[in-house]
Amino acid sequence: MNQIAYNFADSIKSNRSRFILAAIGFAPLLWNYGGMLLSRPAYQFFPLALVAAGMLAWRSAGQMEQPLSPGNLLATRIFGLTTGLLFTLACLLWSPWLGYVTGLLAMVAALWGFGGRPLVRLFLPSGLMLLTILLPPLGWDEILTLWLRTVTVNSSSALLDWLKVIHVQDGNVLLLPGQKLLVEEACSGINSFILGNAFCLFWLLWQRRPLSWLLWSITGASGMVMLGNVFRITAGATASYYWQLNLLGGRTHEIFGLLLLLGYCGLIISFDQMLLFFTQSFLGPKANETSIHNMPAPPVGQPAAGRFFKGSRFGFKYAGAFLALVGISAWILRVMAGNNHGAANLPGFTSPPEYKLTLPASVAGWQRTDADTGNLVLAQVFGVRSRIWHYQRDGGEAMVAVDYPLPGFHNVKRCYMNAGWKVQNEESVGQGGGQTDLHAIKLTMKLSMTYAMVLHSVMNDQGAWLLDANIPGHKPDLWRKLFGDEPMLPKPVQTGYRIQLITGGYEPLSEAEMTKARELYFSVRPLLAAQLVNQLQPSAK
Repeated sequence: MNQIAYNFADSIKSNRSRFILAAIGFAPLLWNYGGMLLSRPAYQFFPLALVAAGMLAWRSAGQMEQPLSPGNLLATRIFGLTTGLLFTLACLLWSPWLGYVTGLLAMVAALWGFGGRPLVRLFLPSGLMLLTILLPPLGWDEILTLWLRTVTVNSSSALLDWLKVIHVQDGNVLLLPGQKLLVEEACSGINSFILGNAFCLFWLLWQRRPLSWLLWSITGASGMVMLGNVFRITAGATASYYWQLNLLGGRTHEIFGLLLLLGYCGLIISFDQMLLFFTQSFLGPKANETSIHNMPAPPVGQPAAGRFFKGSRFGFKYAGAFLALVGISAWILRVMAGNNHGAANLPGFTSPPEYKLTLPASVAGWQRTDADTGNLVLAQVFGVRSRIWHYQRDGGEAMVAVDYPLPGFHNVKRCYMNAGWKVQNEESVGQGGGQTDLHAIKLTMKLSMTYAMVLHSVMNDQGAWLLDANIPGHKPDLWRKLFGDEPMLPKPVQTGYRIQLITGGYEPLSEAEMTKARELYFSVRPLLAAQLVNQLQPSAK
C-alpha cells in the first residue's frame, strides 16, 4: 500500500467510530427507503446498483496518488450544516426519500472534508450510480410508465395491422379473437427501461468514457428498450393469433423478458464499441480526455486527510453522535407513537375471508340485473376479494363493486389509467351549500369512444372513511405530494375496503345521468359499509 493510500485508510480508521454512529443514525430511514424500492418493481434492481457503486468506489480509492488536502473551510461548514438540517427535517417528517438524499449529501460532505473537490470528483462515478435508484418526486415515474405503455401499445397495434393480425385496440388492451391482452406495468417497459439505462451508465463509467458520450448512449439505450418491448408485445400477440402460443404469461413470459434484457445489455456494449471506433478514427486516442476520471491532480502538500473530523476548528467533532442521536430518537418516537416500525403493514399472506354482501333488487329507481351483456365499462378492482352488482335504469347501466383488502387508501384512478382510461377530472364529492365532504371521489374518464364516471370511497374496518391528501378538497399535504411519506407521528396503517360505482356510455354523461348514478351510489354505499363492519367485528367471526 502506497503512503497516500495509507494516509487515507488511516484517517478512515481513526474516525471509524464517528462513521459507525452516523450509519446507525441513517439506518432506520435508509432501511425504509429500501422497502420503498422493493415495493416498486422497476427499482427492485437496487442491490445491483449498490454493488456497482461499491465497485466504482473501490477502484477510485486505489487511484489516489497525491497527498490530500481538506476542502475549503466555508464550503465544508455549509455542507455539514445543510446535512444536519436536512437529516433533522427528514426525521421529523419521517421521509425515507429525503433521508436517502441527505445520505448522499453526507457522503459528499465527508469526501469534501477529506480531500476537497479532487476527491469528490474522484468518487463522482459511484455517486452517479447511487442516483439511479433515487425515486423521482411528484410521481414522475408513474407518468413515464403511462407514457411508455401508450407508446408500446400504439406501436404494437400498428405492427399487428401490418402483420395482418385481426385485433382491436381498446386503450391499453389488445382484443384478439377470443382473447384479451392487457399491457401491464411490467410489459410497458418501465422495468427494463430503468434497468437498461442504469446498466448503460455503469458501463460508461467503468470504461471511463467521456461525459459527451452520456447523451448518445442513454438515448440509444432508451430507444433499444422501447423497440424491444414493442417487439415483445407484437411477437406475443402474433404467436397467440397464428399458433395459439402464450408468450405473454407465466414462465414463458419471464424467460422471454430475461432474454430481451440480456439482448439489451449486449446492444448497449456494442453501441459503446461503435462510438469508440468512430471517435478514435476521427478524433484519435485523445478522445477520452474529457472523462470525469481524467481530472487535474490534487494540489500537492502535506497529507492532511481526516482533519475534517479530527480538527475541532471545523466544529463537527461530534457529527456522528448527533446523527445517531437524532436518527435513533426519531425511530423510537415513531415506534412508540404509532406502534409502527416504518414498514408497510400490508394484509397478510393468508387469503382474506369472503364476506356475505347483498344488495336489494331495486334501489333509488335502479333495477338489479344478473345479465353481464351489453355493458360498456368494466370496474377495476385491486383487492384480493371483489364482488360486482349490475344495475339498469332508463336504458343506462351501472356497476357497483366492492374490493378488499387494500393497503390503506388506494386511489382507483391509477387502475383505470393502467387500463388505458384518460382521467379528465378528479374531485371530492360534497353536498349542500357548505359542500360537506362525503368522503367520496368522483372521476370523469374517457377511453376511445367511451365516456365514464366513477364514484369511489375507501373505509377501514371500523367503518371510518379514509382520505387521500393528494385529492383536491382532502387537505393537500405538500410533503406527502412531493415525497409520498408520512409525518413523524404516524397514523396506524389501516386495511382498506373500497366501494365504487362506474357508469358510462358512448357520449359524455349528462347532469341528469350523473345525478341518477350518484343517488344509486349513496344509497348502496351505507348498506355495504354496514354489512362489512358487522362482519369485521370480532363477535361476528
